[in-house]
Amino acid sequence: MNSDTTKGGTATLPNFGGTRDTFLVIRDPQLAKGGTQARAQLRSLPLLAAFGLERVAHPEIYDNGLRLVDYDLVTNENLREHGVANVDFPLVHYVSQEMLTGDLQDTSRPYDDQDVIRRLLQERPEGALYVLVTDTYGPQMPRITRNPGKSFIDEFESTVIDYEGLLKGFLEEHVDTGLPLSTTQNLYYHQVSAHHKQAGLPAGSIPELFDYTQIPADSPAWDPLEYLIREDADNVLEGFSQRIREALRSWTERGPTQSVANRMLDMLELVEFEPDRLEQYRYRHEEHQ
Repeated sequence: MNSDTTKGGTATLPNFGGTRDTFLVIRDPQLAKGGTQARAQLRSLPLLAAFGLERVAHPEIYDNGLRLVDYDLVTNENLREHGVANVDFPLVHYVSQEMLTGDLQDTSRPYDDQDVIRRLLQERPEGALYVLVTDTYGPQMPRITRNPGKSFIDEFESTVIDYEGLLKGFLEEHVDTGLPLSTTQNLYYHQVSAHHKQAGLPAGSIPELFDYTQIPADSPAWDPLEYLIREDADNVLEGFSQRIREALRSWTERGPTQSVANRMLDMLELVEFEPDRLEQYRYRHEEHQ
């Protein structure tokens, strides 16, 4: 990956998106899926994190026990209850259209998502980056924006970007992935695939990216295991591959989440959820060189 578009590099997300605006609306239709079909709502986050954007607001339900990238979370529920006075920028904010106008509004609280977004736009410092990830090119806030047919983004200087196009451009320029884009639009999996492809390992499907008996010690595929051990000090995940599978749903569109969960759990059980033992196994070949 080109260092100019990674953390600490000179490029910014607006630069890459071809704009100078600091209010960006990224349209990802995956957020529209709700109920039992909800999955991969956070698939765009690894790409945004690649630009150093690690302060994130999203619904509490998305945070279900596994993170493929590290980030600082403030939940949408927290923003509705406590307001935006203490929110720092840059900020990535996940809000679907249904959260703006549907059942997820909470009229008993001083802030719902419509008020939260408007206050964030009004109170953010000049030039501070605010990235709204939503499921439509023209999100509606009917209680706030009363002109028929108008989106609230018409009131603020903004650029609307299609997530799939943004990811395609990034992959073409910076990631030699072995995965088809139809398999996943999560940059993390493509980064793992590119790493393994460069090492001469199988890299064409998601399950083979998590063959912990074969992958190199510096593969990004180890990072979720470290996160699970760090955040699961009481070993509540032990023996529950289904729980890891459900956690993967927030990041993975479809397909082999059970297979990946089983491989993760097998490795966690092999090292008995001990971080030192995981590190020893991870670097076992290097120790004998």
